[in-house]
Formats: sequence, structure tokens, C-alpha cells
Amino acid sequence: MPILSICIPAYNRPVWLKRAILSVIEQRFSEDIELIISDDSTDTENSQIAEKILSNWTGKWQYLHNIPSLGMSQNWNRSIELANGSYILLLHDDDFLYPNSLQAIISTIKSQTKLVFLFGAAVVDENEQILKYQRVSGYLCPKKALIEVLSNSSFVRFPAIVIAKEAFEYVGFFKANLAEPADLEMWVRLFRTYGVFCKNTITCAYTVHSQALTMGIFTERTIVTILSIFEQASPLLSEQELAQCQNNFFYQFILAGAFRMLRRGYWEKFRQTMELFEFPQLQHIKSPSWFWSMLRCGFSMLSQQLAKMAN
Repeated sequence: MPILSICIPAYNRPVWLKRAILSVIEQRFSEDIELIISDDSTDTENSQIAEKILSNWTGKWQYLHNIPSLGMSQNWNRSIELANGSYILLLHDDDFLYPNSLQAIISTIKSQTKLVFLFGAAVVDENEQILKYQRVSGYLCPKKALIEVLSNSSFVRFPAIVIAKEAFEYVGFFKANLAEPADLEMWVRLFRTYGVFCKNTITCAYTVHSQALTMGIFTERTIVTILSIFEQASPLLSEQELAQCQNNFFYQFILAGAFRMLRRGYWEKFRQTMELFEFPQLQHIKSPSWFWSMLRCGFSMLSQQLAKMAN
């Protein structure tokens, strides 16, 4: 049985899929890992790339073309179901692993008895230019882990989290009906049950780009779903702790989303994202610091100017 299953849920991005696959198979430890590709693509280009690259690889691998397509969360779940490894790493097709990352991941798994691990990640753009590094170190108990993930909307980057298959079997798989926030809801379930062991070694790159499915997450519907996810944190967190987490989370979530739109020149989407602050179910949130207050003020002024120009 492999120690680690690297699951790639793919969808119509063959160039990036090739990069993701190569980032795995060009490393050692082929006897300790398996590669699973669950492909939701609407054509066969991904299939051809996978077959060509993996035909001579000595490691274990599976490729499955889902017809019809399963959808985002169900594609994640399908790749997990196919996995035989003791631990699972979900590597989206637009992300990639860094050289020697498997050595760090496997040695950490072998040296610990934890079921959920979070490694360091580099956030990169389409050209692989590093925008920032994201690191945390040490074990976070369930309460501290919940506070972190519910205070920071980007605390977990997908390719940086490694989860025991038995943990998925215990808490369940991703809930497809939740759409994009299904990952946050999963982290809450896992952290509430197991906490998380954090290792600050940078193992992967998380790519921020205009084609990402998360570009469409900044809506009132998403806000409602996230608020319902917060309810799962009680009774581990008090009402005061939950309120503080919501302040931190939603300020970061909305302003980070607005910045994404602004950076790409999506002026109308920028304005719509800023309007989420006026959503009735968020009227209770308060700025967690002067920095977020100033940023919101600046973005709001720009949003108002854009609205005037549009009229």
C-alpha cells in the first residue's frame, strides 16, 4: 500500500495538468506514492497527455475520465475514493509541487501520528512569480485550529494539506451541495475533530489566476453558506470568539476578492464584491484593525467613483 496518494482533479487545463504531473513524477519516492487523475474535461486532451507522460513511469497511477462530468466537489470526492494510500494530497491541475517536497511530506508523515498535516505554500501568479509565502508551524489543537481557519479565509491552500484516508472515512467527504465553500466546511470538520499539525516547509505552489473557479465565489449566496459553516464551530468556540473570527474572515474575504477583481481590471465585479459589505447578514461585522478599516475605506471610495463613471 502506498503511503501517499496524490489526487489530481482535472478540468480542461492540459498545459497546467502536464506541469502538475511532472512536478510529482520527477521526484523520487515512486514506491511510496501513487498518482490519481480524475478528469472532468469535455475533451480527450488531458487523457492523451496523461497517457504519454505516465506510460513509462515506474510508479502506480490511475486515470479516469468522468463522463458526464461530476462537478468540482464530486470530482474531488471521486479521486479520494480511488485512492489506496494511507494519506491523500489533493493537487489541483493548476497547482504544482516543488522539488524534494515529497521527501519532506513523507518523512513528516512517518515521524508523526497525526491525521491532518498542513505544509507551507507559495502563492504564485500565472507566470510562477511568487506573490507571497504562507507558513505556520507546530500542532494546533482543535480549538486553535478552528480559530485560525475561521479567521483567515486563505489559511489552507489545497496542495499544502495532507489528510489521512481514515480521517475522510470518519468525517465524510466534501459536500457537493455547498459549491465553492465545500473546502472550508471540510477543514472545519477535520480541524474540529483532529486539529492540525503544521510544518513550515514550503512544498507546493498555489496558483492565482483569472481562470480559477474561485473567481466566482464572491456572492451573497456564498456569504450565507459560509455563515452556516461558522455554526459548526460551537461549542468549541464562544460567541465572542466566533464574532471575532467572523470579523477577521469576512473583512479579508471581501477585500481580497475585491483586490483580485481590481488587479485584473474587472471594474464592475470589483464594485459588486465591495457591495457585499452592505449585505444585511453581515451588518454585525466590525473591522478587526485600523489596516482593514483603511483598506475598506479606500476601496469603497474607488467603488463609488467607478459607479459614478458608469452612470
